[in-house]
Amino acid sequence: MLAVQKVRLPFFLYAYCLMTNHVHMLIERQADSIGRIMHRVLTGYSKYYNRKYRRVGHLLQGRHKAILCQSDRYLCELVRYIHLNPVRAKMVDKVEQYKYSGHRVYLGLEPAGLVDIDPVLRHFGARKKSAREAYSRFVEAGMKLGHQEEFYLADEGRILGTEEFVDATIHRIGETSRAIPASGQIKVKDFNPEALLEAVEKICRIPRGEFCNGGKSAGAVTAKEMIILTGHQAGASLKQLCLITGLSSSTVSRRNDAAKVKLREEPATRKLAASIKKQYERIAESQA
Repeated sequence: MLAVQKVRLPFFLYAYCLMTNHVHMLIERQADSIGRIMHRVLTGYSKYYNRKYRRVGHLLQGRHKAILCQSDRYLCELVRYIHLNPVRAKMVDKVEQYKYSGHRVYLGLEPAGLVDIDPVLRHFGARKKSAREAYSRFVEAGMKLGHQEEFYLADEGRILGTEEFVDATIHRIGETSRAIPASGQIKVKDFNPEALLEAVEKICRIPRGEFCNGGKSAGAVTAKEMIILTGHQAGASLKQLCLITGLSSSTVSRRNDAAKVKLREEPATRKLAASIKKQYERIAESQA
């Protein structure tokens, strides 16, 4: 499916790893969007699978998740991280033992085929033989790093890079809005920043002057995370959340990621977030 779409909708594929129930791909688009490419690949695969195994209905859960990353900073890191998936999952002992990824192509054990290896190998040396050896050492060194959460927090609009890269990208492409409300999104017509501040003040029992400035106490940090988390659900733009919290766009993204991790792992955080969401809806509706 990838080979067919690379001809029809040209793109660069730097890494892939097919796991038991999902696939990771590192793609650089050309003319067509990632959304269109993934739609063609995943729809085509679903139809093929259903036809082959005589099944009906949805095969894949939800739409694909994508991260826009800074290539010069993260290209090699992401190639390594994607190819190490089978080792972290304890499916193989060595990366080269897994045949459903692009790693063996980088080592010269298989023909290039789908994978565009040259842009990555150039980071490791001018001559292909020495570059392959350096790449192999680089991947082996990554086996000690373990799971890296930042490569998985891939909500729509997620940008991975330096603060300067994130700010420049947002300036270039503008704010990203969601046409379809995400699951759990607050059902209020327009985002109301004043209602959110009031809700956080009341539930967290901390004045906005503390969490909207440079306050670094545990309470202020938690309040900011709740503003960002609830604000996203209520349809706030990244720019609005930056203005409310006094944080840069990249910091807002990191705080949002941190809050989501806590939301999954900490019952107290889930309870706090639910209380703020309920309070926000009540205040926003009364002010509408």
